[in-house]
Amino acid sequence: MAAKDETQTCVRCKYVAVKEDRYCIHCGAPLKNRCTKEKTLLHKGCSKVNKADAKYCADCGTATTFSEWGLL
Repeated sequence: MAAKDETQTCVRCKYVAVKEDRYCIHCGAPLKNRCTKEKTLLHKGCSKVNKADAKYCADCGTATTFSEWGLL
């Protein structure tokens, strides 16, 4: 088993994944709670990784991936 700082836990199914994974291999949920604000001509976008319990981005206020996926 990998060390605790080398793993992350899925918020949907509680599977313990390796830190490099982007999505849970058991249920397909995202493992990082990123801001969903996309890059446009007028904005550089925001892909801040927020705390696991954040519904909205701490930097720009846009909904997070966990919020949009219904995980919170």
